[in-house]
Amino acid sequence: MSLWLTKGYEKVIRRGDPLWSPRSVAGGDKPLPYKNRGDFQVKNILKNIGLKIIIVSVSFALAFATGEVFFRLFKRQNIVPRYVKTGDNGIRENISDVRGKMITYDYRHEFSTNSQGFRGKKEYSLNKSSDKYRIIVLGDSVTLGHGVGDDETFSAVLERKLSLVKPTEVINMGVSGYGTAEELIQLREVGLKYSPDLVVLAYFPNDPYNNVVSRLFKLEGNKLVREKKDFVPAIFIRDRLYNVPGYSFLSQHSHVVNFVRNSFSYFFMKKLAKDNGVNTDFGRVTEKEAILTQQLIDEFIDEVRSKSIPLIILNIPLLNEGKFQSNLPLNRLKMSTDAHIVDVQDIIYAGYSSNELSYARDCHPKPLAHKLIGEWLALFTDKLMM
Repeated sequence: MSLWLTKGYEKVIRRGDPLWSPRSVAGGDKPLPYKNRGDFQVKNILKNIGLKIIIVSVSFALAFATGEVFFRLFKRQNIVPRYVKTGDNGIRENISDVRGKMITYDYRHEFSTNSQGFRGKKEYSLNKSSDKYRIIVLGDSVTLGHGVGDDETFSAVLERKLSLVKPTEVINMGVSGYGTAEELIQLREVGLKYSPDLVVLAYFPNDPYNNVVSRLFKLEGNKLVREKKDFVPAIFIRDRLYNVPGYSFLSQHSHVVNFVRNSFSYFFMKKLAKDNGVNTDFGRVTEKEAILTQQLIDEFIDEVRSKSIPLIILNIPLLNEGKFQSNLPLNRLKMSTDAHIVDVQDIIYAGYSSNELSYARDCHPKPLAHKLIGEWLALFTDKLMM
């Protein structure tokens, strides 16, 4: 029972009360002074909160571990971290000084970027040496080299082969997820500052989709104009996740984390397609996609030609259900003596099967494909220099 005393005295709590606590007192109960009641309540609350945190943490860890085992055994995920961040020009750029890995059903390889965010560990000065022939290569994850090591990209192969003829630098400026719109901006804001002697633009069949959903450019009549100042899809979230301790490690090793990320990316891609009236079947290009892509490539050609720099456009096909697909709107493009459009499937891949050249599930080119492209470019560029 509780006993209330007169003014000037304390309330005491006896056995049976909710706040009673046993004390080591011989011969019976020792009253708990009322002035200690608040401290006692706080201790109980903190004890309960701590216990709940431990239970939740252990439960989460067990669920995470169970999910990890399940995915590793029955549903392995592609572990392909997007090493990109928000750039200064309103588009994505590669994170600098990456030393990571890419792991899928089809391949496993190291992945590096230099201090400028370009693929590989080699550094390039902004000012070109007078004795060097410099090439910049722009494109998406195919150019960047998903599926091949740093020294296996066609840019790396081109540099090695052409260096046997003349001192050469080939700067791989590929960024995962780019379309022609971002590549045009990157050419103007980054690429041309490196004073290239040759520009290589790698076109891939998902470029028309990326060009439309980015909304970086639009057509006003027959004129191409800038629409949005920036396009950095999901980068706001990604930038902050990479600041969370341990996330970078999990993104490169955890199948649970990559299942969540891949699911979100798929949902986001579908939503962008729906919102912009396009589809994710890159074999069926809408008129809207074709016209915008044609205008972007024409603008790219004009930009390079105005600087008297030769241009090579690689039309790289996509492997879909065992067959190669290409959707470059050749019949719409401006023809220029300074722009060399190369049909990679017919000219470079001829004589090889799709299984030899592209990964079946991932669809990115295999090392052999990069080797063939790089060696062909070296021979072709040698003739250009002569």
